[in-house]
Amino acid sequence: MTPAGTHLVIGSGASGAMVAWTLACRGDQQVTVLDLGSRLDASRAAALARMGSRDEASWDPSDLQLVTARSAGGGRAVPQKRVYGSDHPFRDLGQVTGIRGGRPDTNTDAVSSAYGGFTNLWGAQAMPFSPGTFRDWPVSWAEMEPHYRATLEQVPLAAEVDDLAGSFPLLAPRSALPPLGARTEAVLQRYAEHRTALRRRGVTVGRARLAFRANDCTRCGLCMTGCPHGLVYSASQTMDQVRRLPNVRYVGGVLVEEVGQDDQGAVARFRELATGARHELRADRVFVGAGAMGTTRLVLGSLPEPPASVRMAESLQFVVPFLSRRGVADPRRPGARDFTLNQFNVLLSFDEDDVDTAHVHGYPYNPTFLDALPGPLRSPALSGLTTEVLRRLTVGFGYLPSWASPGIRVTARRGAGGLPELDLTPEDAGMRPAMLAPVLRRLARIAPALDLWPVLTHVAVSGAGKSYHFGSTFPHQRAGGRGGTDRWGRLPEWDRVHLVDGSVLPTLASTTFTLTVMANATRIATEVLDGRATTTSTASAGSAR
Repeated sequence: MTPAGTHLVIGSGASGAMVAWTLACRGDQQVTVLDLGSRLDASRAAALARMGSRDEASWDPSDLQLVTARSAGGGRAVPQKRVYGSDHPFRDLGQVTGIRGGRPDTNTDAVSSAYGGFTNLWGAQAMPFSPGTFRDWPVSWAEMEPHYRATLEQVPLAAEVDDLAGSFPLLAPRSALPPLGARTEAVLQRYAEHRTALRRRGVTVGRARLAFRANDCTRCGLCMTGCPHGLVYSASQTMDQVRRLPNVRYVGGVLVEEVGQDDQGAVARFRELATGARHELRADRVFVGAGAMGTTRLVLGSLPEPPASVRMAESLQFVVPFLSRRGVADPRRPGARDFTLNQFNVLLSFDEDDVDTAHVHGYPYNPTFLDALPGPLRSPALSGLTTEVLRRLTVGFGYLPSWASPGIRVTARRGAGGLPELDLTPEDAGMRPAMLAPVLRRLARIAPALDLWPVLTHVAVSGAGKSYHFGSTFPHQRAGGRGGTDRWGRLPEWDRVHLVDGSVLPTLASTTFTLTVMANATRIATEVLDGRATTTSTASAGSAR
């Protein structure tokens, strides 16, 4: 076992929160968390508090309007999401200043400033990678499984046993999902009727797996704008528990600009947002969980001899609308009580191990559908037609694996001080990835069985970085490998600095991303505490500039 130690954790998002929790639960370890830590504004927080103390029937309409405001926009592009009507997870506190995209649709809002990071507004999908995915990792499924389970001690999981469990095991005690919408029930019923033929085609349909306290769900329909009861998991919930422990110090309102180590140990240098004053803290180790883009930027600005550029992998996102011949009740009808998170999944597998897959999350309805309808269908004059469309519409958010998706070239330029500027250049030059065509063909072929007909003329491929399933800039390598980190997230230059977020995942499966990020971060911290990640003299002393 590692003796008593001191640790710096950078970030309070999915990876940072799990590392801080894992370290701090051993009471002889001292943990300091450095975080930007932006929060929901006071007016919206007060509105939420009022709503939480009242029955839904007595909610003040002005409070409801305030916390359900959506970003402006429409059409095929996925708009920037809001949580409780706020854009605070994207608020630039210096973490995205100087990041530029190579094309107009490149997402540069790829580093969160929020307490809890992007888990404040994620879709809550929580599936592991398939065991077969780990065949290309230096860490096996058997080694990862206990850390998935440890993560799910923190993350509430609503899920049910179905065909997806064959390749994506259910790993923890769970609650059932709330009652599903009529469209979802119809899809699941038709899948059951045609199951044998669909499985032969490499198609598996199952219920969503969601990180929320489903047993307490009132089905108020506000999931996608922010659950007013706080039932959807956020890393802020774990971080709140961490901060109550006596061996933890939380330092918010700071931007870490450099990490490294010297003969005195590991170091992080940071700037106070309020005053601009710069400070440094030292510890036995630093764990960097600033999100894949934030960590990549920090590392490129901290290495004494950084590479000219690095490749960031992404699990490409595409959006496909489906129409059904058989309509269901108007989802906007008075008294409709559906939850609006992802309700079902369609997995398209192109191999026997469910590694080369495409994964489509099915959303039968949420209010943002109205924003994306063609202009005429948003006109009151065509309200009847709009109703008929909504009775038949399902929106699928699909993902391809990173090895079948274009990457992003990340080039850093150092300035006079602070974080380097970044140029993000998509590799695809606007071309659709080759795997997308067979995915869409298969969706079209199974449409009669599921009564889900893809509207192929309206499939939209999201811009680079828009999936938020990106990383692999410093991937774990097998012993003796080059160009990445060891299994504990350490670059060759450092043996006391650990990268713990998506930046170190060797590959990104098409299935959900965040649970694996959290489990891998938990694994790294656990193995460090167990004494497996020893420090050596091979790392470059003096690399903390």
